[in-house]
Amino acid sequence: MRPAAITLVSALHDVDADQVASRIALGHRMHVSGTAFAAARAIAARADQLDRVCGPDADHGLVVSTSPGTDVRAVGMLLANAARSETGDDRVLRHVVAVLRADEVAHLLWSDVDDAFVAADRVTTVVEYATVIVLDRMDPLSGRRRRALVALLHRLAPHAAIVARQTVRSAADLPASNGGAARLLASGAGWMRALSTDAGRTDSGRAPCDDLVTLRYREPLPFHPGRLATVIAEDLAAGVNGRVLRSRGFFRLASRPDHVGSWSSFGAMLALDPTANPSWDADAPIGQAIWFVGERLDVHGIERALDTALLTPAELLAGPALWRSWADPFPAWPAVDAQQPE
Repeated sequence: MRPAAITLVSALHDVDADQVASRIALGHRMHVSGTAFAAARAIAARADQLDRVCGPDADHGLVVSTSPGTDVRAVGMLLANAARSETGDDRVLRHVVAVLRADEVAHLLWSDVDDAFVAADRVTTVVEYATVIVLDRMDPLSGRRRRALVALLHRLAPHAAIVARQTVRSAADLPASNGGAARLLASGAGWMRALSTDAGRTDSGRAPCDDLVTLRYREPLPFHPGRLATVIAEDLAAGVNGRVLRSRGFFRLASRPDHVGSWSSFGAMLALDPTANPSWDADAPIGQAIWFVGERLDVHGIERALDTALLTPAELLAGPALWRSWADPFPAWPAVDAQQPE
């Protein structure tokens, strides 16, 4: 596979990805769906075919549109890993392009809808690892809401160029690329960059160009399940301590000491799911590490609220046997497959 030959295009709607892909393709394009492994294998096979037909030195520029359910990040990482093992060079992706309908995303963020988890997850999946974000249907939004949406996207995907769909007429309208887009897939999301530092709690404050405020909350103690549920319902609700637009990270719940939890919110939707890491894994995150970004956030109010959900010294000393007996209002998680070492 020739390095820097592939551009991935994803969207919440097949038609959006297909239309943008058709604009930026130089003649070679395809559509993939299904699992990341199946999609990556199909792309690699097509790229190899083009190399044989066009010659290994030809710049065939394969543009690939993906179905909404396909994990573009995983596809890109699989392609990069395969290229690295075959050629020693992982520069296989020119761009990862995310196409969004701005009015739909704004509705998810600001309408207080709380049951569109699939749509919210797909938005964050396609946005946070993109190198180019293409925005369509901006006209229904007010100027203030447009600015807020663009500012948020810049926080979610710090490396991405954000452009209006009407400005993308051909591949020449995309930013220049050295083919290293795949390297952003591992740690390029805004929340990953914020939590990658060894610094403790940090309020990174408000940027001078917008009204968004970010907060990095760190604490080694686990959360009490009942008190955390109260904080989520009362203190993180929109308007209490500002409006949280996106939060992401890892957390520990005392009543589930075998698990590391994944914390992910978008608008009014918050998902608390198990990760694949058992708590005893040497690489498992310790305690709480959660990044928040939102409008006019009272960072000290959020910190104080979350602090009330942490275990007290007496509760901590009581140990996991007692923690497991506490009432836990959150949905059940499947058991950790790995066995805890003796």
